[in-house]
Amino acid sequence: MKTVLVYPRYNWIEYNGLAEPLGVLHLVSALRLAGQDVVYADYSFCRNLDELDDLFVNAGMISIAVSAAAKLERARIVTDHLRKINPDAFFVAGGAYPSIFSEKTIEEMNVDCALVGEAEESIVELAAIIEKSGNFREVRNLAYQDKDGEYVINQRRPVVTDLDSIPFPARDVVDYDSYFKEGMAEYGMVTTRGCPFKCIYCKPSTDLIFGGGIRYRSAENVVKEIVELAAFRNEKCLRIFFKDDTITMHPASWFEDFRDGLRKADISLEWHCNSRVDTVTSDKVRIMGESGCHCISFGVESGSQRILDFYQKGTTPDQAVEAFKWCHKFGIEATANLMIGLPLETEDDIQATYDLLKKLKPDDIIVYFSTAIPGRYIHDWAVENDYLTCDTNPELLDPARNRAHEVMNMRLPNLSVDDVISWKHKMERYRSWRKVTSFSNIQRWVEELLDDPAPASKKAGRVLRGFLGQGD
Repeated sequence: MKTVLVYPRYNWIEYNGLAEPLGVLHLVSALRLAGQDVVYADYSFCRNLDELDDLFVNAGMISIAVSAAAKLERARIVTDHLRKINPDAFFVAGGAYPSIFSEKTIEEMNVDCALVGEAEESIVELAAIIEKSGNFREVRNLAYQDKDGEYVINQRRPVVTDLDSIPFPARDVVDYDSYFKEGMAEYGMVTTRGCPFKCIYCKPSTDLIFGGGIRYRSAENVVKEIVELAAFRNEKCLRIFFKDDTITMHPASWFEDFRDGLRKADISLEWHCNSRVDTVTSDKVRIMGESGCHCISFGVESGSQRILDFYQKGTTPDQAVEAFKWCHKFGIEATANLMIGLPLETEDDIQATYDLLKKLKPDDIIVYFSTAIPGRYIHDWAVENDYLTCDTNPELLDPARNRAHEVMNMRLPNLSVDDVISWKHKMERYRSWRKVTSFSNIQRWVEELLDDPAPASKKAGRVLRGFLGQGD
């Protein structure tokens, strides 16, 4: 049976940066290993919905990825079109959003079922059942509407504990040349799944997707994927963004093995990652740098301990100071990711965040607005306390978009929206000042300008906008 896996990023701006959909690519590999005839359809660069129609001819199953609440509308538009092209196909939705809101996904997208959680095994089971016209109740992690109109969610399967057993993403189906031409800067990769922490702006959605806790790939397995990627792209020096929630949950010994494996493979890596300030040590940061890490983006969030405690972040401003100190010591760029505009915040709380920046001396600063996203505890809290101002426009559920457009979806009883935006601009002006007064930043920018003028010029424009108070 022919199966088409769909990435429905149609007419959508990725405010956090363009990237290949790793989750979908893992499913392509899983179906291939099972002997299925699988096709990948990527709407990222389509100007019209009918450009990929030929891919869906004679497809028995069409699976559409929905990675976030903000992208549900795009997925629905693509699905409606495909229903007209191939009305006899079996339609499936999968991804992060259906894992949290399976019933709503089925209703709004008009699909036959939804896969919840990790789907490498489930989608193979589902394809086999559809071929045999079998019983859906046999497919774990499947949500659907039964013949009586009741929504059913089958038993969840245990998560795969050995991540090394999961096939690498099928990168050969990706038009990487177009991705890089349209602004993608790095290849994506993941070395862990899940997150053990309790931050209310992420939980419980991450647990519904990944089953709770955290699981790890071995350094050897990650190096093997990098070697295959280097050979596929004919590159010996790769730029990679590790998309793990917190890659630094790996111990220092893992990064030693990773560093040594890259050296043995004679591959040069330039990579960056996200991290928490309480999961790094001086030794770990040093070894990460030796393996090619050039930037760590830390979820600093706030300089107010009161706000950090409300978020259930589990970190302190002093830990942030230490983490940034180690990065400066070993020549690794340190980015401070912040969230301001929580309804509980006062002027003193945001002032504390600004004062912390002066201590951190970050190489970059990214200021987001607190956003109440459905499926997360912060959304429940906002509803219970009547702070939610908009829950109907899906695009307002994208923190990166809200940051760019300087809009919020929560009411602020202690500050005005203009107050918070003004603080955002003040922090961005400080970032721009840091950029032009730090010798290492200037040196790095000149090197980038000589190597690749286009992105370096964009960085220069970002610095200028920061000085002018025009936002990001």
